[in-house]
Amino acid sequence: MRSDFIELVEESDERYKCYVLKNTVQIFKQSIKDGDLNDVRIYISSTIQLDAITDIVESYLHWFTECEAVFRKYYENELREQVHKDWFNEIEVYRVDITFNSKEDYGATIACGDNVLQGHIMVIDFDREHIQAIHLNG
Repeated sequence: MRSDFIELVEESDERYKCYVLKNTVQIFKQSIKDGDLNDVRIYISSTIQLDAITDIVESYLHWFTECEAVFRKYYENELREQVHKDWFNEIEVYRVDITFNSKEDYGATIACGDNVLQGHIMVIDFDREHIQAIHLNG
């Protein structure tokens, strides 16, 4: 898996090393590939060796393909908007920032849009596999 990562030296600093992926990744039901892979940034604490955390990174990326129930429940409860059965499949992902402070302390921020709240960009903050908040821009 390490060969799938490209370090972005210009985005890295003394606290975090920033990586992008070489190969297609699925976030929700959208495949992100080619030039759009630069919109998926993975920040890993400079105190952690990449090899020590690649399995967790891979597992977390995979979780985003299966998080529909968690996302749907939070969305409908917090935003008080009902969604249709294909809603999750139609979400458009614009940017993904995943941060690993340690093997136990990680999360993500995903900017995306859907067909229910058209004209708004949703910014979703995750703490591991739990949604902390959805912010609406627009």
